[in-house]
Amino acid sequence: DGRSWVQIWPQTLPSCVTLEKLKLAYRPNPCDGVVMVKHQGSWGSVCNEVWTLAEVSVICRQIGCGDGVGAPKYVPLPDETVQPWIHDVSCRGNESSLWDCNIGEWISLSLCSCFYGVFEGVNLVNGKSPCAGLLCGLHMEEANVFCREMRCGPAIQASKGGLRNTSKYMDCEGTESTIRNCKLNNNFRKGCHHQQEAEVICAKHIEVRLIGGEHPCAGRLEVRRGLTWGTVCDSDLDLQTAHVICQELQCGIVISTPGGAHFEEGTGVVWREVFQCLGNESLLFHCPVGPEKKEPCTHGHDVGVICSGEYRLVNGSSRCSGRVEVQVKGVWAPLCASHWDLQDANVLCHQLNCGQAVAAPVGGHFGEGEGLILPDGFHCTGKEFYLWNCPVSVLGAPVCASGNVAGAICSGE
Repeated sequence: DGRSWVQIWPQTLPSCVTLEKLKLAYRPNPCDGVVMVKHQGSWGSVCNEVWTLAEVSVICRQIGCGDGVGAPKYVPLPDETVQPWIHDVSCRGNESSLWDCNIGEWISLSLCSCFYGVFEGVNLVNGKSPCAGLLCGLHMEEANVFCREMRCGPAIQASKGGLRNTSKYMDCEGTESTIRNCKLNNNFRKGCHHQQEAEVICAKHIEVRLIGGEHPCAGRLEVRRGLTWGTVCDSDLDLQTAHVICQELQCGIVISTPGGAHFEEGTGVVWREVFQCLGNESLLFHCPVGPEKKEPCTHGHDVGVICSGEYRLVNGSSRCSGRVEVQVKGVWAPLCASHWDLQDANVLCHQLNCGQAVAAPVGGHFGEGEGLILPDGFHCTGKEFYLWNCPVSVLGAPVCASGNVAGAICSGE
């Protein structure tokens, strides 16, 4: 219609202008959102081409939200129009209120994120390490900003693209120092559809798996670094590191670390950097890594890990009697009775603080349970403190007959 969207205001607000209120809008948290001011009974925006932490910090302090932590740009909805009240604010950062800042011209909408708002931290979710996880429909530019801000190196996997900018949660150039300075898409203020979620993997991502065993808590150790899976040499794994691996996989504690490709040889790279865990880390990712060894190691020396799982007695008259079940990666499964005897049951009763074993019934005496019957075979003398102190056989155990589930009746209650 020929109207100019650029308007020059004086350097300070004239005395006739009374700005009644200030708020952050369109977000569930009052300390995160689009900057809005109320004037003459209606709300309008604060609009800037250059929007920095100096302006954000003044606003955050003024509304009682602590320090400013980010100054992203707001992407309006397709048919959304907001009356701008203040144009191109410029603050030094030490002003007591926004009204003390200089005023210039209007270009684009602005968004403010405060310390007490939703942008207190940046992280990926549902990943196998802090350097991997899901983000909503983002491409490599946004993923690179995320990964660098989390000190995870560059992004090496993100959405394959094909999405319009309006389908992205935020839009980055890729050079921003923080994801808080990217443009947020207001279409996603109510959440992200699962079909738009994409896994982001950064270069420093590390995760583990056990391959080739009878269940997920036993097998050849494979470590993923970035996008590449590799095996580990049997001379490079100690019990502290193996314990962390078992904990990461929700498989209890380590029983043994058989070498010599006990679970068959792997393929691809053999990692020679030695993880130096203390044993109390929650993920292998958190363990220090030593320098890479120069001498080669073949797949004939691939190391395996056998973890204990967690144990319980269920479907009995008390917690000290019932069907023996083992927790494997968060799922409880019954134990096969093929190698189960009174000595094994005695160790489990001690382990559960249930006294001595009175009986070790087999054949589904306490019901069959659900899921795969685990074929672990324990060979206890009865004097061990824990089942994982007993010799155990896993690979090569015969398939357990249906209903042949181990049980235990202990003297305690």
